[in-house]
Amino acid sequence: MKRFVLFLTVFSFVACTKSDDSSENNETTTFYKGMDLSFQSELEDYNIDYKDENGNSVEFLDFVQSKGTNLVRLKLWHTPQDGENGIEDVKAYAQRIKAKNMDFLLNFHYSDYWADPGTQTPPAAWQNMTFEQVKVAIYIYTKNVIQQLKGQNTLPEIIQIGNETDSGFLWDYGRVWGQFNDNWGNYAALVSEAIRAVREVDTENKVRIMLHHSSVENAIFFFNELQAFNLDFDIIGLSYYPQFQIKDLDLVTSKLNELANTFGKDILMVEVAYPFTLLWNDNQTNYIGSLDQTLVEFPPTPQGQKSYFEWLIQTIKNIPNNHGIGFCYWAPDWVAFNGNESTSTQGTSWENQCLFDFQLKALPALDIYNITN
Repeated sequence: MKRFVLFLTVFSFVACTKSDDSSENNETTTFYKGMDLSFQSELEDYNIDYKDENGNSVEFLDFVQSKGTNLVRLKLWHTPQDGENGIEDVKAYAQRIKAKNMDFLLNFHYSDYWADPGTQTPPAAWQNMTFEQVKVAIYIYTKNVIQQLKGQNTLPEIIQIGNETDSGFLWDYGRVWGQFNDNWGNYAALVSEAIRAVREVDTENKVRIMLHHSSVENAIFFFNELQAFNLDFDIIGLSYYPQFQIKDLDLVTSKLNELANTFGKDILMVEVAYPFTLLWNDNQTNYIGSLDQTLVEFPPTPQGQKSYFEWLIQTIKNIPNNHGIGFCYWAPDWVAFNGNESTSTQGTSWENQCLFDFQLKALPALDIYNITN
């Protein structure tokens, strides 16, 4: 039986769209209404009884696709100690995504476990390498993964190079924070090798490359620092979790618009979520548990959760020059549940931010996935 993960240190906020280029007058053809379903292959081991709004049991992926989900994000760990989120998991679930005619976003963490602004640990297999050896390793590894996915006809539409790389990644090789603030050239060199690997496999130029920052308000500094390196990427990916970031919605809007106007890139809110209650359904402490962690405009209720996403979608769609290409809800499925007697790992710190309530019934916020492009 697979081991269920109890705690997370990573978050990401997603939005995304396909386009022919990332020029200033970019014409988008798809507004992405996405979900990060990286837990699903593990959660399925527990036969969780997800239900529609009327209480009828549903098959999860069928249901969210029928509601309007058109993008699924999966994270990839290099050599996961618990066996989850490795290449075989990703390949298997990618086939199911494509079978539903949904687009696929692959999130390379370049780590054996969670990577975020506070933790960017290289894979154990790379930790004693020189910088030049890591450059070769990231190229070979990335190329091998993309070749495997292309070989089974599941080439991602979007590939994310690193997860929430505010402080760089593959520390200390590509670290860009604190005493490493002069290390941007090494970070850019590693990113370039990963991008080169993708471009060499993607001979038909179908894949769009995304770089991911965890903060709406601080992303401008990050992408300004990268300007000198002329990195070949298409999408700015952002996380937005109100409990950790600015709560002034006008400022959020202005920062998004400034990003689009400054860099001329599409913007995908690649990690987003909002609570439908401040209560809990297990013995795990939740990431959100008090009113001051929420937005005054949107109460932590089922309707408040839905209204928040109505605001968010309109804000993304209003980003200048059609550069707002969508969103991706992080872990809408990570519910508390009654597992097998043989395991005590039944809890979650996220159940009040899911898109299913404590009876595992679909919440009203899922209706926002029915928006048209």
